[in-house]
Amino acid sequence: MSGAWCRSGLLAAVSIAALALSSPAFAQYKPLTEGMAVDLTPTVSMSHKQYWPGGQKHHQPIIVPYIQHGPGPLASDLLIVDENTGTQLDCPPHMMPPQDSGLPNSGYWGDMTCDKIPAWQFAGEVVKVDGRQILDQAPNGVSPIFTVDMIKKAESEIGRSLGTGDVVLYWSRYDDAYDKPGPAGTRLLDQPVAGTAPAFPAPNFDTQDYIGSKGVRTVGLDSPSIGAFGDPDYPMRGTQSFFQSPKALESHLGLFKYGGIDFEGLMNLDQVPNGAFFIALPVKHYHSPTVETRAAAITDPELARQLNAAVKAKRVADLSVLNKMDTPVAWPGIGIGTYAFPYYSIDPVVYYTGPFGPYWVNTHTMDSRTGTHVVPPAQYGPPPGFDRAKFDDQTRRWLEEFEQRYGALKTTDMTSDKVPIHYFMGPARVIDVQDVVGTTDRRNWPASPAITVEMVQNYEKATGDLKAGEVVIFETGHTTTHFRPLERGRNDDTVKGPLDGQSEGWPAAGPDVVKYLAQKGIKHVATDAPALGSVKPKEAAMTYWAAANEGMIVTEFLTGAGQLPTTGAFFVFLNPKIENNHGGPGRAVAILPMGQARGNAPVVQ
Repeated sequence: MSGAWCRSGLLAAVSIAALALSSPAFAQYKPLTEGMAVDLTPTVSMSHKQYWPGGQKHHQPIIVPYIQHGPGPLASDLLIVDENTGTQLDCPPHMMPPQDSGLPNSGYWGDMTCDKIPAWQFAGEVVKVDGRQILDQAPNGVSPIFTVDMIKKAESEIGRSLGTGDVVLYWSRYDDAYDKPGPAGTRLLDQPVAGTAPAFPAPNFDTQDYIGSKGVRTVGLDSPSIGAFGDPDYPMRGTQSFFQSPKALESHLGLFKYGGIDFEGLMNLDQVPNGAFFIALPVKHYHSPTVETRAAAITDPELARQLNAAVKAKRVADLSVLNKMDTPVAWPGIGIGTYAFPYYSIDPVVYYTGPFGPYWVNTHTMDSRTGTHVVPPAQYGPPPGFDRAKFDDQTRRWLEEFEQRYGALKTTDMTSDKVPIHYFMGPARVIDVQDVVGTTDRRNWPASPAITVEMVQNYEKATGDLKAGEVVIFETGHTTTHFRPLERGRNDDTVKGPLDGQSEGWPAAGPDVVKYLAQKGIKHVATDAPALGSVKPKEAAMTYWAAANEGMIVTEFLTGAGQLPTTGAFFVFLNPKIENNHGGPGRAVAILPMGQARGNAPVVQ
């Protein structure tokens, strides 16, 4: 039937929904409103000194607006990002050699690059360690130290020992004070590295080892690095001194030895209380030891308590495709020569395997619509003051038709770094639209099966009305079914084939659906297809113009949406906070309710 929204029909949908709504296993998470979440990430900007000055290989982020509004309908950026910029994730291989390498400090976790980290480890319950009193209390070029005694004081303040599922946040306000534009920004990294100012506060090996022994696997700090500057705590003697580990390496290894990870370059920790829910999501790059990241905290006590319990039970599903050079994560366009910039990974941009090695960092070059990503209003909404004469004739004709049906196209400056943080997360409402797959006529390809307002309304009849602050996810099954490595001579049915009419397009929503969702107060819609819009450029433009007019964000290129219950999960997408970014490659996860996923599907951790 044309209005069905799940494969087994509306009656089965009602049965599933009744179970979802009545069972405590599917208790609903509350929607977020402004003030319930805190953005913990500084904006990555070419005007800031947020990158490491040493080694002659680290580099500032490069943000190139290489596709602009006019002559076509959209804007996009070329991003060239050193992983060790701004808020970032360090995984064990950043400084721990593989176990079979024979190098000093090699360990079991030395092969666990960031794409292998289980999704539950990116989140947890906040335990803050107050180090504001040690800020700048050290000689030039030396780090003040977060000590074991400071950890024990934090434990006494929360009235319990640290444990698995806690996220220790080392709090000194260093980044808040020194991440500045222009010459003042040299105080963040350049001056400490040159030895002309005190270095950032950081833990030593003993501190990291202590929290790791308690079961903590995730830490964060509002300094540029977890690695403390200064003399090592464990100096070696005689011939062994050739393998001496510097203090910065000791700090990293103290938690890496347990398979732990650390998020560096946070800020705004003064707004985050103990017990809050912390989450930081790195872009899912293949074979990367460190990754550019976005972090946030949910401070509402009730919601934080629910989410922390689910994460401690490892009820987290990763919904992100893997960015790899042989996978179809970049937008190829229709035909020949109309592609966006392809995805490249420079692996490594920095690698050192000396006596105390390694030190390993990659760089990524990508279009801002690469892989699992967000479409902010400014991708299709033109900037204030835009001259429409810059649009080509075709785009102007499309826009005239759009405005006759949906009203004037608004201007906007809401790039992804300007999207309110609470828009990125909320209770997930999963609408299965896979019944429309296979309904187009091959003679009309390229064509996308249509997601309709009627499908959304049937879903609401079965599960309850959509509410403001929820995230609507269209489960098309497209990426989950078709995403695989590219091979010469084989059609890519993920992106290129549908665009060129060699295979059916993914199910797509038009502007009527977008307008309907907006009327319900929805600010975030997602899809497990490469795009929410149709494979036909005109239809796609109208979808995104409608979303831009409503101030709505769209997360695209999810995978594995079938892991989620129809209602009851909590969705989070975060992308690195890059200045004036007209898209945003990032990471999407869902925190499942404390029960079974739909159809007893396994949880991807």
